[in-house]
Amino acid sequence: MNKTLAKEHAHTLSKPSKMPGHAYSVSAKECGIGGKLAKQKGTVCHDCYALKGNYRFKNVQDAQAIRLDKMLNDPLWEDAMVYQILATKERWFRWFDSGDLQTVENLARIVRVCERTPDVMHWLPTKEYGIVNAYLNRGGEIPSNLTVRPSGYKMDAPPPQFRGKSWQAMASLPTSTVSTKPGTEVGSVCPSSQQNNECRDCRNCWSKEVKNVTYLAH
Repeated sequence: MNKTLAKEHAHTLSKPSKMPGHAYSVSAKECGIGGKLAKQKGTVCHDCYALKGNYRFKNVQDAQAIRLDKMLNDPLWEDAMVYQILATKERWFRWFDSGDLQTVENLARIVRVCERTPDVMHWLPTKEYGIVNAYLNRGGEIPSNLTVRPSGYKMDAPPPQFRGKSWQAMASLPTSTVSTKPGTEVGSVCPSSQQNNECRDCRNCWSKEVKNVTYLAH
């Protein structure tokens, strides 16, 4: 694998300005759960940031469409992703600064990439509870360097809770919520709103030990 082949089989990584590392984004228009939530007022997806600003530019949307296709269909996508992630020489990586999981096999492929980049900490926020649960119930494991963080659906709501035997595998996962009202924050509050919309030295999103991160609504 080399730089040219990696771009051919996975396209390029994205680089969110606030993050301490690179990311991989696909179109938010392809979100399954998120697409439904976007139509409902009071949900965290109703005013989705990934459908505004730079994300509306044609070159960005074209790149996201290519990434989605490669992620789901290219047999060398995993090799290409491992090459690109290691080439950054960074310790932090985010999955889906735009978009979300598509299938159980999609998650399984991401897990394999994480396993092959053990010195990189990966963070995967998701609203696709069913995909994660199906993966875990089929015997899938989440490596120690990957934090899968189910995100709450509604503004100012408690963290997602997974009850019942069929959801037992999800119960130990850390979560995230979005707050618009003082007093609705739970756990660690994202400090980015107080520091130029940047993570700076905070890495709570990547930590399994931080059980819930609350993001303050933009």
